[in-house]
Amino acid sequence: MKKKRHIILYLLFGFTALILFAPMAQQNLDLFSFKQLTGYEKPTEKPLLSSESYQSGAYQKQMEEYLQDYFGFREPLIRLYNQCTYDLFRTTSNNDVAIEKDGWLYHTESIGQYFGTMEILFGLNNQQVKEELLIRTRTLAKVNAILKEYGVHLLTFSLPTKTFVYPQHLSWHPAGDTTFNAATFFQKELEAKNVPHINMAPWFKQMQDTTGFDLFYSKGSHWAAGASIAVDSILRYMELIGGKPLAKLQFGAPYSSTVIPSDDKDLENLLNLMRPLKHEPIYEYPVNIVTDDNTFYPKVWFVGTSFYWYMKRRVSFEALFKSRDFSFYEVLFYSDKEKVSSPLGDIDHLRELLLHDYVVFFRDGPQLYHKGVLFPGNSLISLCISEERLEEKTDEVADSLIREWGAQSHQDSIKYRWQALVKLQQNPELFEELRGDAVPSCRNPRINDVLAERALHEDRTWSFLLWAKARNDSTDAKKLFEKDTYNMLHHKPLLRDHAFFTSTDYFDFIVEEAAAEKCRHNVVFANENELVDIVCAELKTRLCNHEFDNDTLMRAALMMDAIVNRLESENLLQSIRAKAKERHVSIDKMFRDDAVWCYNTLEKKPVSIDSAALVKAFEFYTIENKIKRYPPSLESIHKKRLEHDLPFRVAMNRDIRWIYENQ
Repeated sequence: MKKKRHIILYLLFGFTALILFAPMAQQNLDLFSFKQLTGYEKPTEKPLLSSESYQSGAYQKQMEEYLQDYFGFREPLIRLYNQCTYDLFRTTSNNDVAIEKDGWLYHTESIGQYFGTMEILFGLNNQQVKEELLIRTRTLAKVNAILKEYGVHLLTFSLPTKTFVYPQHLSWHPAGDTTFNAATFFQKELEAKNVPHINMAPWFKQMQDTTGFDLFYSKGSHWAAGASIAVDSILRYMELIGGKPLAKLQFGAPYSSTVIPSDDKDLENLLNLMRPLKHEPIYEYPVNIVTDDNTFYPKVWFVGTSFYWYMKRRVSFEALFKSRDFSFYEVLFYSDKEKVSSPLGDIDHLRELLLHDYVVFFRDGPQLYHKGVLFPGNSLISLCISEERLEEKTDEVADSLIREWGAQSHQDSIKYRWQALVKLQQNPELFEELRGDAVPSCRNPRINDVLAERALHEDRTWSFLLWAKARNDSTDAKKLFEKDTYNMLHHKPLLRDHAFFTSTDYFDFIVEEAAAEKCRHNVVFANENELVDIVCAELKTRLCNHEFDNDTLMRAALMMDAIVNRLESENLLQSIRAKAKERHVSIDKMFRDDAVWCYNTLEKKPVSIDSAALVKAFEFYTIENKIKRYPPSLESIHKKRLEHDLPFRVAMNRDIRWIYENQ
């Protein structure tokens, strides 16, 4: 009996030790990996121990906050707690999500708007919201009028808010003043000022009554089947205000699916439960894109919210637009088909406004209450105010803030200056010249530079040369366009005339153009490589049919190929290595510079294309494509160029030549 008692005590001691020390072991050794919690979590930095911080108690407080965010088994324990509260009480600790009738989930902000209690969330009464919206609508009206002067069209729309489309699933909530609706007020003011606008909430509500299935998903905050319908509406309105025919969308019979994409369950994800909720099917429309020879493919800048991702996932934006960029809230700017992102503050706002054919600005109902919507004010300031005037006014507003609040340090002064800039963007009418309803007469002098750059983008030859230079020099193409615009306007040497390019670069350029065209005509392909193969097969036929005999860029590319071949001799490579070392540049840059110099100093340039050389260049191109798709081959070429101190182009050509001669 005594032995059994000892065993029980040992087990209890071991279990207690496990409970006490397992979280510590997990925290420090990361023994198990768990699914990350959904939602934004500001990272807590681990505090540094010092005598001063320990004695003041700051270290202990900071360490307590750190341990709360990083204790072992945090993720499963939080999920377990959330699951228990959901199962037992149908509640959640996430203040952004509300669990309503029939298991439907809503954003709490949208509930506040529906029941007229937004002033509790934002600290603004309805009159203050109206005043903010009046400034915003006046600003957008001025922006719309000015953009029209430069051939750019502004389109605005208010997103459909889930509470107004599906109020029948809401539980009882205390009601406030429901006589005011920000989206409706915003719509009427914009329409009165002739700004193109769509308020999608009442339209979606009306449509919901006839579809027989939900246009929003019950566990999400974004449109589901409604996304593709919204895209069609945007296209038709763009077509109306722009006067050019755009792609048409044809919808098939809606179908249901029990496979629910994770982002369609975004509100459920925010609950951070242990197990998934019960799901009903989600409905989708099959979409067919119809184009013809008259279809215009615009360049579009979307400025809005996460609703954007749901549109482009259901409808191919590659098939609708020549190019598109996306500003996500006031945070990130996505470019190059969403492959590249950068802080929104890093972009040139004026440049983006004028380099697109359309600017599409959208917000949902609750977000209309935010004072932090800076796009309208930023746009008007960018179009009308010079950089010198902006600096002057920012300093003036910052000084008033310093006088009001006092600046204790240089850091405070920087903070007040940033706040001053935000104030100006929130209310551009702080500039005397931007007040009133009339369209301002002042213009940012940089507009002429941006319009000149727009002409460069529309010049196919110029665009290719700068595109090739950016790729070969590993440089941002946007910066090259800005620089060459400056060079052109100030009669300086053009980057265009010092761009290195070969037939490989030009074939890539043609393939990209043709691939984009395929996407626009609904060519179905399994992946990007298959699309390139389809395009290359057609391109080979076009080459054999002599379609490029009069192409000056193709002729120039073949001439550069010949120069590159001559520079590959060991004597010339030795000279290039010596010059690269002397000038402290890479051998690749020196090689490209020498090739461009040789090209520009040639007295006699060929007036016709050597068909045999063209076909051979294309064969080389197809081999290079296969090498680039196979990482071990590409790695082998990089290894050879380092071992033999060769330019990448030379190392690649040598491998291609060997494969061509031995295949």
